[in-house]
Amino acid sequence: MFSRRELLLLRAMYQHRTVTAAAASINMTQPAASALLRDMEIRLGFLLFSREKRRLQLTSQARTLIPEVLNALAGIESVERLAGDIRQGTMARLVVGAVAIAASSLLPPALMRIRKAHSELAVTLRAGTALEIIEMAVDHRIDLGVIVGTVADNERVSSVQLAPLSLYAICRKDHPWAARRDLSLAEVAMAGPIVLATALPAGRATRQVMEAEGLPYRPMMEAMQSSSACALAAEGLGVAIVESLGARYAQRQGLAAMHLMALEDPVLALVWSRDRSMSMPAQQLHEVLRQQVDAW
Repeated sequence: MFSRRELLLLRAMYQHRTVTAAAASINMTQPAASALLRDMEIRLGFLLFSREKRRLQLTSQARTLIPEVLNALAGIESVERLAGDIRQGTMARLVVGAVAIAASSLLPPALMRIRKAHSELAVTLRAGTALEIIEMAVDHRIDLGVIVGTVADNERVSSVQLAPLSLYAICRKDHPWAARRDLSLAEVAMAGPIVLATALPAGRATRQVMEAEGLPYRPMMEAMQSSSACALAAEGLGVAIVESLGARYAQRQGLAAMHLMALEDPVLALVWSRDRSMSMPAQQLHEVLRQQVDAW
């Protein structure tokens, strides 16, 4: 009933909410996309979108269709990947989603262990925010996701906590604090630290902890990634506050990392689709990541 082009357009409309943006994302012109939507509505016998406050909103009928549209596209894309693997002689594939700092610090050594044991395994790594990784898992675009955050109650997503996280102070090894074992959050807060933006779970937790303890929240700089905060600290621009994965990354870059305090939230977690079984490569990566975090 639907062509792949129609499914792609419906998914793009669900994601972008405007015909112009949706059409551009799948390399269609706006008139062609509008015509295709009208044609689908005529064939289906109901409206897919209504206009509210100059923006298109999914109708209740369209919202009922969207989960199956996403599943259908995920299935098509999975078949295409498998066909490509067969054509290239690679029968096993692992698609992993991860927040940026996990992709930089946690995944490389884990994937190295997996590849040593299974040299024929083809790996695709996709980056995104925690919410984007969860959506990828729901849509079957990844086999396993690594996030920093809290998984909301979602009947289509399974999750497991890998480890709680802590806050660390990061600085150059020639900084006066680099050898300190008793550095406090209060000292770092008073110095005007480099922090993660509050749009990030660890950045939000940093601000909440400071305010709960009555400390001034006057960051000198904000960064959208832990690796960026570490890079700023490496240039001598100040002391950065990052989470455990950022501290691990900092140490690999030759920086000093001093533990400040443990956090209850956010946590390091794995997510995957609830409505299909985890693939064997994903199960193996799950186990390797658990062992690696335990060793850390």
